[in-house]
Amino acid sequence: MRLRNNQKGIALVLTLFLIIVLMILGSVFVLRTINEKNGADYERRKKQAFYLGEGGGQAALSQLNTLINTNLLATVNATNPQTVSSRAANYVSSGDGLGFLVEFCKSSGVAQFTLSGSQAIYNSASTNLGSGSYQFTLKVTEKSNPVANSVDQWDFPYNFRVESTGTIPGTIGKVLLTGDFVVRVQRDNFAKYALFTNVHQMPNGTVVWFTNKTSFSGPVHTNERYSFALNPSGTFGGMVVQQLSTARFYNNGSPILVNADSNPGRDVPVFQSGFTRSAAGITLSSSIEQQDMIDQARANDASTGNGIFLANNSTNLTGGIYVNGNASVAMSTDSSNNPSYAITQGSTTKVVTVDRINNQTSVNTVGGGTVTYQGQPDGLDHLGHLIYVNGTITNFSGTVQRDTEITVASSNDIVIQNHVTYQNYNPGVGQPGDANYTPPSALDQTNLLGLVSWNGNVRVGTSAPNNINIHGIVMARNGIFTVDSYDNTSSGPRGTATMLGGAITNYYGAFGLFHTTTGQLISGYGRNFVYDGRTMVGRSPPYFPSLQTFVAFTNDITDKMAWQQDGF
Repeated sequence: MRLRNNQKGIALVLTLFLIIVLMILGSVFVLRTINEKNGADYERRKKQAFYLGEGGGQAALSQLNTLINTNLLATVNATNPQTVSSRAANYVSSGDGLGFLVEFCKSSGVAQFTLSGSQAIYNSASTNLGSGSYQFTLKVTEKSNPVANSVDQWDFPYNFRVESTGTIPGTIGKVLLTGDFVVRVQRDNFAKYALFTNVHQMPNGTVVWFTNKTSFSGPVHTNERYSFALNPSGTFGGMVVQQLSTARFYNNGSPILVNADSNPGRDVPVFQSGFTRSAAGITLSSSIEQQDMIDQARANDASTGNGIFLANNSTNLTGGIYVNGNASVAMSTDSSNNPSYAITQGSTTKVVTVDRINNQTSVNTVGGGTVTYQGQPDGLDHLGHLIYVNGTITNFSGTVQRDTEITVASSNDIVIQNHVTYQNYNPGVGQPGDANYTPPSALDQTNLLGLVSWNGNVRVGTSAPNNINIHGIVMARNGIFTVDSYDNTSSGPRGTATMLGGAITNYYGAFGLFHTTTGQLISGYGRNFVYDGRTMVGRSPPYFPSLQTFVAFTNDITDKMAWQQDGF
C-alpha cells in the first residue's frame, strides 16, 4: 500500500516538471519575440535614419542651388558693376575661386560660407522631420583655377561634398554626395527677356493692348505700364514687371488706371509668376555698344564706300561681315551642312559660306570669283558670327545652321519677309491657345540668332507668309518690333506670329487689330511669343547688347554626382 501511494506522487512531480518546461519554453518564446521586435525596431529606425540622411542630402543640393542661383546671383546683381568686374578679374588673376565664393555668396549681407583652409563650408541647422531629424554640411573646394573667357565673363569651377546625417533616437544614418559645378559670372544681357519695352505704347502714343491672343512664357519688363483688355487679358508664364505703380485696364471701352493685378470680371490677365509694379527702370543699350559692334565686324578697318566687306589680312579673316549700304540677307545651309549667307548690296551679291570643320570661309561673288580665307566671320573676339549692315536690311529670312550662333544687325530697319527658323529645334504641337498645345523649343540646341536694329524698326513685311515663324532674340534699340499694315482690315487676319525667343524694343509695336467686344483678330497677326529658356541661364547671341549689371549662375549642380551610403 505504501508503494502504491508513492507512485501516485509521481504524477504530481511530472505535472510540475511539465509546467516548468512549458514556462521555460514560453519564456524563450517571449524573449525571442522581444529580440525579434527589438531587431525589427532597430532595422526600422536604421532605415528611417537612412531616409532622413538621404532627405538631408537632397535638401543640401537644393540649398546649394539657392546659395548660387539666388544668394550669389542677387549679391552680384546688386553690386556696382565696376566692383564686380574688378573683383572677379582679381580673383581670376590670383587663382582664388573660394575667395570669390565667400565674398559674394551672401544673404541679407551675411556671408553664407566660412573659409576653412582649402574649403568653403556651409553648415545647416538641425531640421526635424517626423520622429527624427537631419543635418548636413556643404564643403566646397576649387576644382581648378578660375578662368577669364572673354571681356566681362569668368568661370569659377568647384567640387562639392555633402555630408548628411539622419537621426532617429538611438540610430543615425549617413549619406555622402559629391559632384562638381561651374559658376559663370558675366555681364547681364537683354536676351533674357521674352519682352522688354522702354515705353509700352506705339511711338504716336497709341495704346497697344494685351488680349486673349497674347501669350508670353518668359520674363516681361517695361519702364512704363502695361495695358490689359478682356478676360483673359493674355497669359504670362514668367515674372511681369513694370516701373509705374498703376496698370491700364480696358474696362469695356472706358480705360482706367489701377494699382492692381486685374480689373475683376472685365480685364483679367493670367500671371503664373506674379506681377510686380513700381520696379526700378532699366536703361537700354548705348551708342557705345553700337560702335563696339561695328568695330567687331570691321576689325577697325576704316575703308569707305558701298559694298560687302570681310575684314582680313589677305590670308585670315580678322573681323565679321560689314555691309555699307542697304542690303538683303538670306541665311541657309549648303549641301555639306555649312552655314551660308547670301548678301545683296546694290548690284552685287556675295555668298559667304563657312566651313566650320576646317575653319575656313569662302566668299563667292556672283558673276565673279571665289576667295577662301582661314577663320570665320566671328569678330575680333571670336564670339560667334556677326553681320552688320550700315543701312536697312530690306529683306531678311532663312535658316540658322544647327551649330551656329550669329547676330545680324543694322543701323536702320530690318524687314522680315519670310520665315526665320533654327535648323535644329522641336516644333510646336497643336494650336496656340488650345489646352493641349505644346510650344516650340530649342533647349539643348546650339543654334542661336540675335537680330538688332540700332536706329530703326524690326518689321514683318507685307509679303511675309501667314502664320509666320520667327526664331531669335529681336532688339529695336530706338524703335519697335511691328507688322507692316497690321491694321489693313481688307486683307483680313494673317494667323499667328510664333516667336521662339524674345523682343526688346524702345516702344511697343502693334502686330494686329482685335474686335473690341469679341476679342477676335480682324487684321494682322496674333502674338504667340515663346520664351527661349536658354537665355535665362546666360546664353545670348554673340555681341548682343548687355545690361549694366552682372549675373552669376550655374546649371550643372546635379549633372555629375556620386552617391555613397555611410562612411564620411
